[in-house]
Amino acid sequence: MPTPCCANTFDQKTLKTMKNKTKIALTGTLTGLVTLIIIVSASGKLASVPQLVEIFSKIGLLPYLKILGMTELVFLALFLWNKTRKLGLLLLTGYFGGAMAVEMSHGTFFIAPAAILAMTWITAYLQDEKIFFSEKKEVTKPATTIL
Repeated sequence: MPTPCCANTFDQKTLKTMKNKTKIALTGTLTGLVTLIIIVSASGKLASVPQLVEIFSKIGLLPYLKILGMTELVFLALFLWNKTRKLGLLLLTGYFGGAMAVEMSHGTFFIAPAAILAMTWITAYLQDEKIFFSEKKEVTKPATTIL
């Protein structure tokens, strides 16, 4: 009995390969986007862009503008390097969590750091799904006998 021309033409291996290619493309795109956003943010702080100088003056953080820019770059580098990805994620989470807290305490719009943080977490998950799980192995205690 002949099969229809457009019957299931994809086997499981092809489907899995397509899913892997999609994941790789999505991971690369999000990693590039997060990297670009953080580099632009840090560069603006290091270059003392007038709009940032005005904002940081209002909230009293102007003396720390360049330090915060360098901090962003260091945390990003730690996040992008495979061996220090967990530490980088932890530090970026603290940094952008702090940015959200400062924005909310001054009545400004905190969605930008929240969006960057969300994209960072999604990127971390796509790069390594095990990043959010403990690496500790359960230690089984030897059974004790009652005498």
